[in-house]
Amino acid sequence: GARWPLSGEGGLCEGRARGSDAPAMVHHGVIIGLCLGIPALIALLFALVTAFRKQIADWIDFKVLYSKPNKETIGFLRGNFAPTPKEETIGDLPVKGEIPQGLSGLFLRNGPNPYFQPLGRYHWFDGDGMVHGVRLKGGKCSYANRWIETSRLRQEKRYGRPVFMKIGELTGKEGLLTLLSQAVKCKLGLVDISKGAGQANTALVYHGRKLLALHEGDLPYVLQVLCNGAVETLMRAAYDEPPAGEKNGRGAEPSGEGQGEAKDGSSAGASSHPVTTFTAHPKVDAATGEMHFFGYNIRSKPHLTYGVVDREGNHVKSIDIDLPAGPAMMHDFALTKTYAIILYMPLFFKPKEMVGGSGFPFVFEPDFPSKFALLRRDATDASGIQWFDLPAGMIFHTANAWDDPKEEGKVHMYACSTADYSLGDLLSSTSTRYPGSPQVGMPDSPSQDQGGPGGGRSGKNGKSGTLGGGGFIPGAHGGMSLMNGTAHDLSGNPASFAVPNRYLRSMNESSKSRLHSSTLNSKASSFASRLASRKSSKSSVNSSPSQKKDLLNLSGEERSADGDTFTLFHFVFDTTTGTATQQKLLEPEQACDAYLLEFPQVNPRFHMRPCQFVYMACFCDGMKTNGVVKVDITRPAGENVVASATFAKDGKKRFGGECLFVPAEGEEALAEDEGWLLTYVFEHATNSSYLLILDAKTLEEVAEV
Repeated sequence: GARWPLSGEGGLCEGRARGSDAPAMVHHGVIIGLCLGIPALIALLFALVTAFRKQIADWIDFKVLYSKPNKETIGFLRGNFAPTPKEETIGDLPVKGEIPQGLSGLFLRNGPNPYFQPLGRYHWFDGDGMVHGVRLKGGKCSYANRWIETSRLRQEKRYGRPVFMKIGELTGKEGLLTLLSQAVKCKLGLVDISKGAGQANTALVYHGRKLLALHEGDLPYVLQVLCNGAVETLMRAAYDEPPAGEKNGRGAEPSGEGQGEAKDGSSAGASSHPVTTFTAHPKVDAATGEMHFFGYNIRSKPHLTYGVVDREGNHVKSIDIDLPAGPAMMHDFALTKTYAIILYMPLFFKPKEMVGGSGFPFVFEPDFPSKFALLRRDATDASGIQWFDLPAGMIFHTANAWDDPKEEGKVHMYACSTADYSLGDLLSSTSTRYPGSPQVGMPDSPSQDQGGPGGGRSGKNGKSGTLGGGGFIPGAHGGMSLMNGTAHDLSGNPASFAVPNRYLRSMNESSKSRLHSSTLNSKASSFASRLASRKSSKSSVNSSPSQKKDLLNLSGEERSADGDTFTLFHFVFDTTTGTATQQKLLEPEQACDAYLLEFPQVNPRFHMRPCQFVYMACFCDGMKTNGVVKVDITRPAGENVVASATFAKDGKKRFGGECLFVPAEGEEALAEDEGWLLTYVFEHATNSSYLLILDAKTLEEVAEV
């Protein structure tokens, strides 16, 4: 008879083909039924999950992720930062003063403005992009505002609530739940991040006859300006792989430095993949019409890609750059006629730190130097990069850069940096040019030798120095409380971690600077030793109720003793000797009693050229700006403030933002400061907003719309 293998019974059952051995046939029928039933069961389960996928996602979010009410006072959702709830078009706006003749066009400002009420913690970076525009024509003005219809916003509108993860939620162990929630939504087909997850909320640039809205975590969005000043979203831009033969730059000559390995020992080469991320601060060369940009990727290699788009909008160059110590937040860069200057600050992506503390997955490592990569614009790959080291600091925005017209090989850059180095001190460090050396990594122990010609070169590949408590990095885009700092508002609830103040700092008191002492001015202290020396800050993290403050409304005066601030620095890179220097040019208190100076601006006609004036926003209270300062960078440090102005009027406080320099019409021979500064300000007492027009020479108000 036939033998039927019976699963799970460990033997064989004999039978005579049909009916004569019923038990064998019954067992076999069960097996066949199960075989036919399992696929059906899986199909049924899949159908149920598909049918109830939204309910599953909602259960995860509201029963797990947002199960506890958020009692945090979120400063970036109220007052000066409160979202605008609707789109409007308003004509014939009242004007005080007189619109200058020749000042005609559309003033646009992009910024975060959440479409939905956030469900959890919220950071300034999280809002959906909204463009506010004031059209100036023939002395008359009109206003219009529109959300940028990103893929993210369109998907959330279809869903009916926020479904994408937010930066504000990526803190502590809750950050893992946020990542899990988004992963589940992607698997269920509720969210499609392949079409972009950015909010296009940071900046705007006009290039190749296109107005682009920018966000460094995504590609730009192309906007169209309508006659009434409103904008409409056309599409998400695409920068595919450059055509064959052009990925190394159209008509570019070889660098002569060899192929495949950069001077720091890391691999380097031309890119062969489409662009997926795009800096919010690209640089447009008015002479060539090129737009230079970079994109950083925290998830996978290449972690950094540098690219060029020609005047017609064609992607003509793409170069992958390996980063010495892995992915880091990289917000801005600088451009000269010869070089692209990449800023590799020690604000590293470390998701494990998020889980172990309550801060962001971006961790500032004060024992690692600030690194600057100079890449020639005619380079065909990254092998010719020249790396420079300077003491640890943080740079979010650059003002200008140029090649020295007298000393060949010298490159100047002006940028807002953080550090409490003494005014006028000239700090220097030798370059990290190591032909044939291993890849630069993080220091592996405090006692590791950091000497030699590297002057701050990091230690063994892959090792990581640690800062037990964490530090706080203030910045114009909203600071970051790193690791486990905690603060409270007047009601005793956890307060927004995105506002710079001394109550949001904790640090390892035993941490030491690992920069070699012979390379630094003896008067200067590194960011690490400065954090470690402030022992009292740790005890102030959990202050008594009488000491608890509304962090958004802390005055800069109360924080002035801390020294953690941004101001203007002058950087010089000598590509011949391989050395670099930095010099602090002014104290923030010199301008409008500010505690922080940021958002630097110059006359755009002087981009990549030696300039005389830099304009900066004065931060007086959290992330609020109350004025603008004009600095003559040709004057000695500490004696270079030539004008400053506050936005307050008739005894009413006003808070603004970045000032945009609009050059006066005329020939190139016009004075550098011939033009106007434009900015929006908010008057809390009357709940009103205004467009201010200031004379760039004197900073006196010309008109108010």
